[in-house]
Amino acid sequence: MKKIKIALVTSSLLTTCLALPSYAEETSQEKPVTHAIKALTSYDAKITTTYYKDLDQDGVKDQYDHCLNTLFGAAVDQYGCEVDNDKDGVVDRIDQCLNTAPGVMVNRFGCENDEDKDGVPDSKDKCPGTPKGVTVDAHGCEIIDIDHDNVNDNIDECLDTPLNTTVNRHGCEPHEYVLTNIIFETYSHDIQESQKAILRKDAAMLSNLKEDDVVLITGHTDYVGSDDLNLRLSWRRANSAKAFIIQELGHIAPKVYINGYGEQYPIADNSTEEGRQKNRRIELQVIKLNELPDDATLTLPAEMIPK
Repeated sequence: MKKIKIALVTSSLLTTCLALPSYAEETSQEKPVTHAIKALTSYDAKITTTYYKDLDQDGVKDQYDHCLNTLFGAAVDQYGCEVDNDKDGVVDRIDQCLNTAPGVMVNRFGCENDEDKDGVPDSKDKCPGTPKGVTVDAHGCEIIDIDHDNVNDNIDECLDTPLNTTVNRHGCEPHEYVLTNIIFETYSHDIQESQKAILRKDAAMLSNLKEDDVVLITGHTDYVGSDDLNLRLSWRRANSAKAFIIQELGHIAPKVYINGYGEQYPIADNSTEEGRQKNRRIELQVIKLNELPDDATLTLPAEMIPK
């Protein structure tokens, strides 16, 4: 009789076990936790929903609040956690750099690191490891100013300016009028590599432009060749000089006008080689917009384009 009872009990237990879902089946049927309350035990959940509607008084009910101990008065998001608008891991309440670029490493104050302490953040520092106390530019590189004109030598076009001389943004004594006799190939308007440094320094001497100032570049030639050819050549050389100073010296295109007079206005004797070279010139001038000659233009006229 006992054997029969044991067999019945065993059979009943086996049937019950087979009827229960497996652990894998239970796990696969679980839904993701969407509310903070669901992460609590049933007892704690009951206390929270019954007694603590908004424990930290941040305006987010505790059953949705993922940060239950937010500092009183702090701005929070929909989950009851402090706001971090630039997503740098430092909440806005203590973030001293609120607009940090995405992905940038920051310190505990939410600001980008500055390893050499030169005031330029590491992502913008082109000269990391600058010695302590060294004056640097916007790129974190040491400012070297041999002639003490307050223009860094890496952008100073006139490195030997006399002490206490007033200089322009290029470190040169400013002039309203500059003449340059760079050499062009015969019948060519292209600026040769050998002449670029000369033109750059000459153009760098122009005064800084005021609001109503513009630059006028005028081309001239000697008398060799036809009048028509020389006229077109003078315009094209002026246009090449404009393109050069825009690219090299940062002038704004709408501030730079051009014109050309061919061989009309010589300043030296065209019968000598020396005189002809002086006549093959480009004049650069800072003038008021309302003083521009009528024939000055911003772009090369169609009739001056090479044929």
